[in-house]
Amino acid sequence: MVPADLNALATGSLGAAALLGVVGACLALVLDSHRPAMIAATLASAAVAVTGLAGIAGAEVGARIGEVLGYGLLDARIDALSGLFLVALGIVGTAASVYALGYHDAGRSRVDTAAYVVFLSSLGLVFLAANAFSFLFAWELMALSSAALVVGPAPDRSVVRAGYVYLAMTHLGTAAIAIAFALWSAAAGSLAFADWHAPGQAMTGPTRDILFLLLLIGFGTKAGMIPLHVWLPRAHPAAPSHVSALMSGVMIKAGVFGIVRFGLELLGSGPAWWGLVVLAFGAASAVLGVLYALAEHDLKRLLAFHSVENIGIILIGLGVALIGLAEGVSALVVVGLAAGLFHTLNHALFKALLFLGAGAVQSAAGTRDLNRLGGLARLMPVTAVAFGLGAAAISGLPPLNGFASEWLTFQGLLSLGGAGEVEPFVRFAGYLAVGALALTAALAVACFVKATGMTFLALPRTTGAADAREVGRPMRAGMVGLATGCVGVGIAAGPIGTVLAGVARTVLQPPSVVARPAAAPPTLGGYDPALVAITLVVLGVALLAAMRLGSRPARRAPTWTCGIVPEPAFEYTATSFSKPLRLFFEPVLRPERELRIELHEGTPFPRRITYRSEVDHLIETRLYGPLHRASIVLSQVARRLQQGTLQLYLSYTVGAVVILLLVAHR
Repeated sequence: MVPADLNALATGSLGAAALLGVVGACLALVLDSHRPAMIAATLASAAVAVTGLAGIAGAEVGARIGEVLGYGLLDARIDALSGLFLVALGIVGTAASVYALGYHDAGRSRVDTAAYVVFLSSLGLVFLAANAFSFLFAWELMALSSAALVVGPAPDRSVVRAGYVYLAMTHLGTAAIAIAFALWSAAAGSLAFADWHAPGQAMTGPTRDILFLLLLIGFGTKAGMIPLHVWLPRAHPAAPSHVSALMSGVMIKAGVFGIVRFGLELLGSGPAWWGLVVLAFGAASAVLGVLYALAEHDLKRLLAFHSVENIGIILIGLGVALIGLAEGVSALVVVGLAAGLFHTLNHALFKALLFLGAGAVQSAAGTRDLNRLGGLARLMPVTAVAFGLGAAAISGLPPLNGFASEWLTFQGLLSLGGAGEVEPFVRFAGYLAVGALALTAALAVACFVKATGMTFLALPRTTGAADAREVGRPMRAGMVGLATGCVGVGIAAGPIGTVLAGVARTVLQPPSVVARPAAAPPTLGGYDPALVAITLVVLGVALLAAMRLGSRPARRAPTWTCGIVPEPAFEYTATSFSKPLRLFFEPVLRPERELRIELHEGTPFPRRITYRSEVDHLIETRLYGPLHRASIVLSQVARRLQQGTLQLYLSYTVGAVVILLLVAHR
């Protein structure tokens, strides 16, 4: 397709998406039923995906709506990088909106449906924004609409607290971004991002370092990077499941988008320690995220901590790219950035699928507690297969999509460790990150064996689980669509990786990598996903044929338990399954255990045994706990200073003027 046709396609699909978004929000407020608004949201998301594909294919168009201070109120630009994130938004948004047609969350109102459409629209605006005003407007709209969806119309105290923590952290990040934008726009004399690259390169070392750190704090907070992640495991479980899918699958990727757009594309190369910092935060987020997920028994909180883990994997790839950019090794830049972008797309698919699956389980069984589930595979076969595919993908098992991007990340780290042009300390850091990523992958497998096994296998542990039934067609359709995407992207990993390498090169256009040798396209190190898939299918068919032809009919009987009929009480629980790992990582997790035994009166025989286990989140207790207490003390001091009397406020003003005069006199 010629560029003119691509531009026309991108413009038309973007216009259709905008129109459908407005129509959907209006329908949500006017009609009692949420279905028309969700249908409009589905069509708008599909149009967004088409827009993104056109951007990846080479379309470059802009749009302006309104004007403020000489700049577009909504100034948009489509290019390859924004196209990739729009594709992720379109795919996940389509699946989540179809799923929402059959998802009923008690207490949700028209305003919630409208907020969902606004949330979708604001995500698209973030990826399309072409100036600082448009970006911050869309960023704040995204934060407020998602917070409204987290809290809901009639929240309990825990949900309100989750909303407060989310708003506090997201506005901390927004403040850092706003300061960075103010410094940058002042140096450039313009709010337009197109004018920011040269001034960013011309800044002095300390100023550029401060700018980079502000960007990392601001966008790392939205991404859920440790130690700025504390909002994420609170907000994601509180939101409706289709909203959780969008928040984890797409919204936190807005942080990744910001780091790539501003930290790599516009700011350009910096010192190697930038990449080392991102690499360190990525490794810490990956390892700690999966460890905290292992200790969780709430299915949605478990998935939320895995979002922290996978953001860590993405940051590892971006860290490799930043180091390669600093050291002038083009191959490292391309493979690291391609790996990070590939895992961004893959995580959007399988994490959205897993959150939709968790919502289906909660809707059918009435609980997210893994210790109260079990046996759902026979009762909810479609959900079980879809969730199982998502669990295998996030665990990095071939030939699914998660393996391809994690393997490419390993390739980048190994290339960093073997790069002779790089300092030995930096190469050693690359090998340490290889160990962290390998540990993360192994623990992720263990965690999803727990999550899948305790939810879908064995006997139902409660009446709610035993009475569960498969969810409706729209919810199943949303999950099946994403599961198909996980399989399809995994098998087509080679061509998709090549496309994403092309996206990476558009990000790294001169002068970022000017006068450097062209990098060879990243490879999957001999891994052929199609061959692996064919081999697995052939082996599976052969095994089934051998079982049917070479054995006598099996007699089915209950599991042998010393002559006793098996009961759910005999089964492993999620707590007991993960206990060995909790004990092994006790220095990090700091588990607290409480065992209570009530005896039959007058006998040594137990009547009831109660076991409670909790994990101490060190970052929350050791970092945010003291900060929270200090903020309370400062607030009380400030409250005493505000007595409400005019004379006191005038004395403050006079005192401030005197101090300023003394300072000026010196």
